[in-house]
Order: sequence, then C-alpha cells, then structure tokens
Amino acid sequence: MKTKQTFILLVSTLFAALANIHAQTTFTKIISGPIATDQGQFGGAVWADFGERGLLDLLVCDYAGGTNGFYRNNGNGTFVRITQGDPVQPSAYPVVPAALDFDNDGALDLLICAGVDDPSPRPNMLYHNNGDGTFTRISGGGVTNQVGYYNACSVADYDNDGLVDLFIPGQIQSSPNLLFHNEGDGTFKRILSGKVVTDVRDNTSVSWADYDDDGFLDLLVNTPIGNFLYHNTHDGTFTRVLTNQVATGVWADGAWGATWGDYDNDGLLDLFVTGKTSSNRLYHNNGNGVFTNVTAGPMLLPPVGGSSRACAWGDYDNDGYLDLFVASDNATNRLFHNNGDGTFTQVLSGPAVDERAGPYCNACGWVDYDNDGSLDLFVTRATDSFPTSNLLYHNNGNTNAWLEVKLVGSASNRSAIGAKVRLHATIGGKPLWQQREIGNGGGRWINPLVAHFGLGDATNVDLLHIEWPSGITQTLTNVSSKQILTVVEHQQGSHARPEFAGVSRSVGGAVSLSVAGDAGLLYLFAGSTNLVDWTWLGVRSNATGSVQFTDVHAANYSSRFYRVSIP
Repeated sequence: MKTKQTFILLVSTLFAALANIHAQTTFTKIISGPIATDQGQFGGAVWADFGERGLLDLLVCDYAGGTNGFYRNNGNGTFVRITQGDPVQPSAYPVVPAALDFDNDGALDLLICAGVDDPSPRPNMLYHNNGDGTFTRISGGGVTNQVGYYNACSVADYDNDGLVDLFIPGQIQSSPNLLFHNEGDGTFKRILSGKVVTDVRDNTSVSWADYDDDGFLDLLVNTPIGNFLYHNTHDGTFTRVLTNQVATGVWADGAWGATWGDYDNDGLLDLFVTGKTSSNRLYHNNGNGVFTNVTAGPMLLPPVGGSSRACAWGDYDNDGYLDLFVASDNATNRLFHNNGDGTFTQVLSGPAVDERAGPYCNACGWVDYDNDGSLDLFVTRATDSFPTSNLLYHNNGNTNAWLEVKLVGSASNRSAIGAKVRLHATIGGKPLWQQREIGNGGGRWINPLVAHFGLGDATNVDLLHIEWPSGITQTLTNVSSKQILTVVEHQQGSHARPEFAGVSRSVGGAVSLSVAGDAGLLYLFAGSTNLVDWTWLGVRSNATGSVQFTDVHAANYSSRFYRVSIP
C-alpha cells in the first residue's frame, strides 16, 4: 500500500505543471455499410475481438426486433453482418450485451440481458465462444433461469479470484437484482444476500470501478432517484455508501448514464452522470472515498429542447486528456474538449455534433475500430415507433502520438477486467501521468477491453505501470509510441518449476494437492480430462514454500489430471 500511495502523490505533484497539446481533429460520418444502414430499435452494444484476430467486432441489441446486429470487422474499415446462428437470433428481447471470458480460455463470451419494456418477463442469455468467433447458447448453471425485465448487465471479478462474475440489476420491483459468482467449472452461483441484491430499484445504468484505489472493484447503479454506490469490502460482500457526494445527490428526474475516467490525470477515477432534463453531474475524486460535486462547466447543462442520456470519456485528439461525449434525446449530441486545466470547452461544429440524433440515443462509446490509433465514435439509437439507424463517426486523426495497451491475464482473469494501466510521458515539455482501468461499461457506456492513451508530441513512453487484479505489478520502460502493445501478466522473481508434493482423494470426492516451490509467488492450478484441454482451477499464494489446493469439483469427473505453473 505504501508504494501505491507514493505513486499517487507523484501524480498529484506533477499535475500542477501540465500543459495542453491540442491538434485539430475532425470526424467523418459513415453512411454506407451495415452498421450505418441497418434499421431497428437499438439498445446497448459491445465492441470486442470475438475472433481473436486483433480486430474489434460489434454486437448491437435490437430490442424491438428481437434480434441482434452482429458485425464482423473485415480489417479494412468495413464490416460484414452475420445473419445466422447464436447470438443473432436470440428469440427473446435483447437489450444490453457485455463481453467476458468466463472460462479463461482466451475467447470472449457474451452476456445479454433482456426484457425491459417487453410485455412479458424474459430470461437473460449467456453465450460461450467456440474459439472461432461463433457462439453456443448455454445456461451457465442458473444464469439464464431467472426471468424478468432487465435493462443492463455488467462484468467484474469482484473478489479477485481470477474469474469474472456477473451483475444484472432489476428494472422493476418484480425483477430482483442478480449477482452471480463464477464457480470456475462453467457455472455461476447466484448470491441471495447482501444490499447489492436486496436493494431493488429501477435501474438506468450500472458500472464497476475501483473508485477508492484499494485494488477491488466497487459497484455503481444509477436509478430514477439517484446513485446507489456499493463499496467492495474485500470478502465477497458490499456495503452501501451513504455519505459521499456521489451517494447523496438528489435528482429531479433521475441519474441516467454514467462513465468513470481520470479527466484531470491525478491518478483517481472521476465520475460523470447524466441527469436527463436536469443538470448533469461531474464528481471529482479527491481520494479516500471523498468526491467534490463540480458546479461549473458547459457539460453540466442539459441540451436545449431535449435531455442527456448516454456518456463516455475518451481522448479523441490524443493530447493526453480525456474528453467527454454526451448523447442526447430529442436534441443534438454534444462533445466537450478537455482544456487540460480541469475545464472543458464545447465543440460546436462537426458531424458528431451537427445533427439532431434523437429521439433516443441509448448508448455511446469511443473505439479504435480500424487500429489507426485515433478513437472513433459509435452511438446507438431508437424511437417510439419507426425504425432508425445507429451512428458511426470515423476519426480522421492528427499528428499527435498514441499508445493502445491490450492485457492478457494469467493469474488474473484472462480479460484483465479491473486492471489499471498507468503511463508516464513527457508531453509539450512537461511530465504527465495518465491512467486507465480495463472494463467494458455496463449499459449506456460502451468500452472495448483496451487502454487507449493520447501522447501528444511524445515519441515514447518513459514508464508503463500495470496493476493486475491478482496483485501482480509490472513495469515497462522506454515504450515506443504509435503501437498496439499486448502485455501478458507475468510475475517478477524465480521461475523454478514447482513440484507436486502429494495427491490424495478425500472420502467426499474432492482432490487435495500439495505443491512445493519458491515462496512469495502466485501459483496457477489447472485441470484436464485428456491432457490436451486444460481448465482454470484457481490461483493460490505461496507464502512459505508450499501451497495447498483442493478441487471440490473432482467428483464430477471419472478421471482428472492436474498441473501447476507460475504466471
């Protein structure tokens, strides 16, 4: 903890000397291709590399049509729509998707919530990625059994056991909040106690973020009466926060969309929440769980004649500061450029803000879909009656440098959800720290599982520091700019081969393992029935030179092999 405190202090000290590098950036509205021309009533969306090809594909839920738009990236700026099979034809009422690798096999799976505004309650849907970008619908051991009216879904490894868990908030009183713990064998256990599942409120959006920087993801649920903020207590439970500015704000017509981001580069995640026709809120994170409600700025006002809905942070001009996009209902969408001093200037011209985009812009997000280092913009839309199309704007780029970081967990969850990436570079002659937290939003905020950084005139990154959910940290130095960098989780220290000290089967059918090896490292256990296909079993800390592990699911197999490795 001492190291982290020193790190944040350095960020705060350097912030006072920052300068802004602003280069002109323009957008081009995409008017051809299936993403731009398909018609429907579109809710949430997710961008993800489902085919493990280094290209971001897109899935958009069409809740009125009962289908999903699934677009495979061709790698040349165009997409082809997949029209058959799971998850295109769910025969339900799809609303919001989320990408997750729940079995840590390296292929991103899909969770889709369903039911809101449907006359009948619907089940949520879970799809397993077959490893080639195609999917098979599964039950997940109970994830799809509960029917209701669900409006959002989110993914996080809330207990840092290396397996991503699921949260699906209920939309109305008859639909309970659903929290599922990943059991590691392809199934999920529904959690039935605790404020997270017993506080039943209509939700408008949901998101995970480690707002107090303690290494565990906390949960925010936006509702028509305000924000419900739950602090992670590190033991698999949550405590509802009742005292800070985020939790105590009063809203005229509800907290709507929300997005987390460190807009002032002080090393702490700030929060922006839209309020429909009432004022939007910007909460500056002061540290130690304390927020200040920022009261001035053009982004706080609702749009003329309409309301604010979805929102997303992204450094669209690559100057080193997060900018803000706010999607509207029955009004033009709005873009706010970060001035680098804690203030914002509204961008008043350009395709992304020129057109009246309503009636409903349900979700929005920044994504580099063509891998050119500049963030493009995507917005989903719907109406009360006639079908409409989504909006895609290509970023034409500028001369500023950039870096994109993709993380692959080994001891942590494979998708690295919850990992923090901190970067130090000299921009405009001034040292600057930035940070990103890996996550894919939760409804109205769409994020791919990639950390994107603008670098201005920096030719390289002095230091890249990664804090994994497992507790492992990695530091890279002198990293070149203008590249997409993949980092695999790796421990520093001895990599002597661990050895099994003994194996025994208990009367109850569980298998207990004892492993000897170097102390002070994390050890990854895996199981197999054929010595070819290996399943994640768990991670254990070796504090003394030996570590014990029990496979409680061993009785489910006629035979099982085991291996242990050091991530």
